[in-house]
Amino acid sequence: MEKLELEKLPQVLGSKELIEKAFKKAADAELKARRHTRDVAGARERKRIIIMSTTVSSHLSKIVHGFPSLANLHPFYRDLVDAMVGIDKMRKSLGAVAGTAKAVNKITRGHVQKIRFSGTPAEAAEVRRQVYGRISSIVKKADEHLVFLQGASQKLSDLSSVYVDLPTTVIAGYPNVGKTTLLKALTGSAPKIASYPFTTTGLQLGYFEHRHQRYQIVDTPGLLDRPLEKRNPIERQAIAALRHLANTIVFMLDPSETCGYELKDQLHLLEDIEKMFVGIDVVVVVNKTDLLNEEKMSQMRERCPSSFFVTATAGKGVEELREKLL
Repeated sequence: MEKLELEKLPQVLGSKELIEKAFKKAADAELKARRHTRDVAGARERKRIIIMSTTVSSHLSKIVHGFPSLANLHPFYRDLVDAMVGIDKMRKSLGAVAGTAKAVNKITRGHVQKIRFSGTPAEAAEVRRQVYGRISSIVKKADEHLVFLQGASQKLSDLSSVYVDLPTTVIAGYPNVGKTTLLKALTGSAPKIASYPFTTTGLQLGYFEHRHQRYQIVDTPGLLDRPLEKRNPIERQAIAALRHLANTIVFMLDPSETCGYELKDQLHLLEDIEKMFVGIDVVVVVNKTDLLNEEKMSQMRERCPSSFFVTATAGKGVEELREKLL
C-alpha cells in the first residue's frame, strides 16, 4: 500500500547553523605529524577544507534528496503540498540548494589544488581562509531557501499519511449529522485523527477489510460542511486533493434537523458536492431515521428515492450501505 512518509523529511539547518557546524568539524580535525613542516601544514589545511566543504555539501544534498520528487508525487500529495507551502516555491528552493552544493564542491576542488603548490604554511592557511570565505558567502546567499525548506519540512512532517492506492470513501455533510458515528459503524473501531492544517479538527481515518482487500474511510470535518462560496483558497485546494483520493462520496443528511442545520441548507451543500466531485459516485445517506415519523420518512423517500436510510448509532442499515460501497 502506497503512502508518503512525510514524517521522514530531512532536518534543514539555516545558513548560520550550517556554517558553524562545518567550521567546528574542520577545527577539530587532527592529522598525524609528518617529517616536513610544509607537508604537515599543507595536509592539515587540505583536510580542514575537505571536512568543512563536505559537511556543507553533504547536508545540502541530503536536503534535496530527502524531499520527495515533485515530478513523481501522487496528485493528492501534490495538491496538498501546493496548498500548504507552494509547489513552485519548493521547486525553486530545492533547485537553489542543489546549485549551492555543486558550487561548494567546485570551489573545493580548485582550492585544494592551490594548496599543493603553496610554498609556506602561511600560504596554505591563506588558501584555506579563502575557501572558508567563499563557501560561507554562497551558503549565506541561499539562506532564504534554507529557511523556506526548514519551514516546509516542519509543516509537512506534522501531517499523518493517508494511503493513496486504497479504495477510499469520503464522508461529507454538515456537522453533527452523524459522520463520525457512521465511520465507526462502518469500520468497527474508533477513527484515527490525522491533523491537517486546512481542517478544523483534522481528517478522521478508518479502515475495514473484505475478502483480503482493505478499504479506507475519510471524514473531513470543517472542510466539506459549508457552502462553496464560504471556503477559502486553502480549503478549495484541499478539496481538490481529496478529489484524487475519493472513489465514492457518502453524503449524509439529517432530516430531523437535530444537527442544528435546516434540511434545505444540507441539500444545497449536497448540490455543491456533486458539482465539485464530477465523475465520482455520490451515495446519499439519510441518517437518524429513528427520529423521523412516517410522514417525514415518506417525504424523504420521494425527495431522495435512491438514498440509504440508516440509524448510525444503532447500526441500522449500515451493512446494506457497506455492500453498496463494496
